[in-house]
Amino acid sequence: MKKSNKIFNIIATVLQILLLVGAYLVNYFTHKKMGMLRYIVYKNNLLENKYPIMKLQYITIAIFAILVVLILALYIKRKLQMSKYALSMNIFMVILFAIYAGFTLINSTETLRAYYYIGFMLEVTVFIQIIKTGIEVLIYKTNKNTLI
Repeated sequence: MKKSNKIFNIIATVLQILLLVGAYLVNYFTHKKMGMLRYIVYKNNLLENKYPIMKLQYITIAIFAILVVLILALYIKRKLQMSKYALSMNIFMVILFAIYAGFTLINSTETLRAYYYIGFMLEVTVFIQIIKTGIEVLIYKTNKNTLI
């Protein structure tokens, strides 16, 4: 069971890194390549006309905030049973959520053309981190007799 958790964490972490690199690359090429900028502006208009994007983002922030608070409360309740790895995952989860919420609330398509794409990539990254931390807090405990 521990081995499958390590494999899942490695795969999820690699996916998170790829998403963050992808967000950087989308932003970089939106500023450097005119074709990419045109495509982003076109897709932004399509998305804004088809979906209530801002409402969905605020709902997502609220859901993520509830999940983060629940996981933190459960971690505090089981603090003595948990490893230091769980503490670092909780800290990273809170930091990623704060970055995502700040990015979503501060920026818009007027200030950052690739806002929807970067926001979506950050959203998926935060969701993966919430899942990883939730699994760590809910399922896995350290043995009190071990020194690790």
